[in-house]
Amino acid sequence: MCLAAGAFSCTTKHIEEPPVNIVVYTGATIIDGEGGAPIVDGILVVRDGKFEMMGTAVSVTLPSGAVTHDLKGKYIVPGIINAHGHVGETKGIEGGHYSVQNVQDNLAIYARYGVTTVVSLGGDQRVAEPIRHVHDSTQSLHARLFMAGAIINGATQAEAMAVVDSNAHMGVDIMKIRVDDNLGTSPKMPADLYRAVIRRSHELGYRLAAHLYYLDDARALVNAGADMLAHSIRDQVIPADFVQVLATKRIPYCATLTRELSTFVYAETPAFFADPFFKTEYDSATVAPLMLPARQKQLQQSKSAATYKKQLPVAMVNLKTLTQAGVPIIFGTDSGVPTRFMGYFEHVEMSMMQDAGLTPMQIIVAASKNAAETLGLTNLGVIRPGNWADFLVLDADPLQDINHMRQLNAVFIGGNEVSRPQN
Repeated sequence: MCLAAGAFSCTTKHIEEPPVNIVVYTGATIIDGEGGAPIVDGILVVRDGKFEMMGTAVSVTLPSGAVTHDLKGKYIVPGIINAHGHVGETKGIEGGHYSVQNVQDNLAIYARYGVTTVVSLGGDQRVAEPIRHVHDSTQSLHARLFMAGAIINGATQAEAMAVVDSNAHMGVDIMKIRVDDNLGTSPKMPADLYRAVIRRSHELGYRLAAHLYYLDDARALVNAGADMLAHSIRDQVIPADFVQVLATKRIPYCATLTRELSTFVYAETPAFFADPFFKTEYDSATVAPLMLPARQKQLQQSKSAATYKKQLPVAMVNLKTLTQAGVPIIFGTDSGVPTRFMGYFEHVEMSMMQDAGLTPMQIIVAASKNAAETLGLTNLGVIRPGNWADFLVLDADPLQDINHMRQLNAVFIGGNEVSRPQN
């Protein structure tokens, strides 16, 4: 534990000692992800990589034989769960790199930014099976991985069913369909096909996430039984009657605001290219192609980019409305696609959610409790006895400003500290 300067003491040991299974963290303010009041000057006990207990100094008896770390002045929050990412395809800003090594590299980048779990919603291949959370529950070198397999489609119902069955044979964690015409430029998955896919997925015991854009499609997909809306409704403000449907049915809603941002932000050189937090993972050579004048001019003249930019405020209004109505908001970004910078975009998404009117606590709950509970990610999410000890140590209070989530002092997965560069 030598990476987080000022938080942990380090001494050189000349005799190898057996691993310590009980670790106690004292003095920090603990934000557990449940949405309640933080525990000030708290005590957190981790045993064998899982949370054992937490509370105040008065309520928690320190176990004997534990290693204790004083985190006075720090803040402990749950590790970030990205309920909509993509893992394995992208290296730098280029796609087409799917391999076991690239999956691991992507997950390691996520982890170094404090994203401790990623639900990869599409494009996942069988070679990544051994890395999935179900097989690798204590991995500390990278984020935990859940997979959707291939995005389900086909020219006929038989072809689509074949993809469903192939995903099921691979043992994916969730199914995914795409119902979108890319602003009228491509065919949209027909309703009779996606209804059949949803039925078959449910018969096999799987939740189904739906990529969408339009309000009318969202209505139809929810009526057909879709279990998660994997993007914002962006074409219009959601009317009250459908807000009530989503709230009553408890349909998880994943806004992915940075997806829209990525479609137009590179028309100029974005300010975040100079952010030291960004540059811990992405160097100038990586982003240089995005700064070429010809590429920027092309984007400035893009009608689709202009449309997505215009619709982003609609997406933000809808997110605030659904949050106020009690719809379960789950955190996700669609990062891991080229130019959607994994790890860093999760922090941009949080900032945009705050700009949309969500409180820091609502954002933290979306990225922990809501994501884990609504997607059935067991023993993950909030800081609770029995859950895996995936948590972040911060140097500043995220409840004052969600951008303080960038003040990462340390990242832990399964109770083990993730090696990461310091800003």
